[in-house]
Amino acid sequence: MVGCGFQELTVEGIAAAAGVGKQTIYRWWGSKAGVVVEALAEGFLEMPLGVPEDTGDLRVDLGAWLAALKSEIEAPEVSRLIQTIMSALTSAGETSAAMHSALVQPIMAGLDARFQEHDRNHPGVLAAPPSFLAETVGASLLLRLMFSRPLTTEWIDQLLDLVVPAGRPDSP
Repeated sequence: MVGCGFQELTVEGIAAAAGVGKQTIYRWWGSKAGVVVEALAEGFLEMPLGVPEDTGDLRVDLGAWLAALKSEIEAPEVSRLIQTIMSALTSAGETSAAMHSALVQPIMAGLDARFQEHDRNHPGVLAAPPSFLAETVGASLLLRLMFSRPLTTEWIDQLLDLVVPAGRPDSP
């Protein structure tokens, strides 16, 4: 089971690895997606999303980060895993809040900090408050993933134009 993908993961395999019956897994989690969501929320599994590197040019940094995410998440098995996790989160209760803290909040805080720094260095360039721009990037990305829409170069450029317009003084 170690190193297998989400599609190959089974409740039977989880139960066998834990040394319990399949019904025990279903009693506690209800599905393999529930197990994965809780494992992510508790830090037993990691999603390598990170935050954009800071080279001093926010537009270039966001573009590079989105391009790196594109290569990571467009694999069919990863896309299905993300969709399954998003679906499982709708009924995850406390685990949903833990997932937000473990996965979403660090990314949003990193994006927000980058937008705030950019706003301090280039006042008046950003079209909205930094936290709103960070949410816009995150929400746009999640919508693309939820509906299996590709992260095309054109889409990335359009998102960048929205949050850090080109041709404006966006780098030192």
